[in-house]
Amino acid sequence: MGTGTLVDTARLHYQLATALRAEPVDAYAAVGVDRLILPPRPETSASSGSRRDVGRVVAERPPVSPEVEIVVIVVAGLLSGFLNTVASSGSAVTLPLMILIGLPATVANGTNRLPLLAGGIASLLTFHRAGVVDWRNGLILSVPIVAGTLAGAALASVLDAKEMGWAVIGAVVAAFVMLVSNPKRFLRPAAMGGPRVTLITASVFLPIGLWAGFIVLDAGTYMLLGLVIVVGYDLIRANAIKSLFILWISLASLLVFYVDAEINWRVGLLLSVGSIVGSWAGGLFATKEWAKVWVFRLLVVVILVEIGQLLHRFGVLRF
Repeated sequence: MGTGTLVDTARLHYQLATALRAEPVDAYAAVGVDRLILPPRPETSASSGSRRDVGRVVAERPPVSPEVEIVVIVVAGLLSGFLNTVASSGSAVTLPLMILIGLPATVANGTNRLPLLAGGIASLLTFHRAGVVDWRNGLILSVPIVAGTLAGAALASVLDAKEMGWAVIGAVVAAFVMLVSNPKRFLRPAAMGGPRVTLITASVFLPIGLWAGFIVLDAGTYMLLGLVIVVGYDLIRANAIKSLFILWISLASLLVFYVDAEINWRVGLLLSVGSIVGSWAGGLFATKEWAKVWVFRLLVVVILVEIGQLLHRFGVLRF
């Protein structure tokens, strides 16, 4: 698939979010909750200019020295990269931080693509050096993931924000139920006879890609479930192929935000430094047999936090 097609797909999400007067739907970071944790954009008034101008209003920055800010940004990138590699939702660390230090929400969302891509490359290289990346099957399974992502982008363009919000909550709860209903199947060794990559098993990744293109929240968890339960990989090799999937979709989002000049390169590069280190460490951790149970536990914790945050966002829980 050409770069132009990927950029067009990512641009569709950006236009959709603008039409809904919300932040851009993050359809490409299969590890985050970007659209749901970004604060709502202020209303446009007659004296404040266009909606795009209003979206660039910079929040008041807390008093902090440049040196401390650099350290905090790099550490946030490190934590985000580790979470993205071994579980999901690393963006829940970086996005609030960027808002706190004064970046407009749309610029924070675009800037977040840099550490996602840098960390994705670092984790994939780490898995490759450990010899756990099944490149042939990973590339084959990337086809339905990318095709589903394109279809998900089109689906997102015809649903309103409220419908999408409840779909997100339902998907996160479903991912949690599938994880905890039978933990042993998620932690079992690779299937006897090798991975089952057939037309039928590959078709399972079409709806997973659809979800990645629709909203993306917990798409990484669904990727792992499909790779482990359906295809027959163990959690280590499934995480490696998940990193390959994420690479394609994070690259597309970075391109569209670059075209729209919605990237703060200084902050993005600082985050990327930390993300590379965190993703490398996460890759080393995730390739250990003894770490599989901890990866599973971290996934469960992340999803529980997401459920609480989403219910609070939509007014079901108050805390």
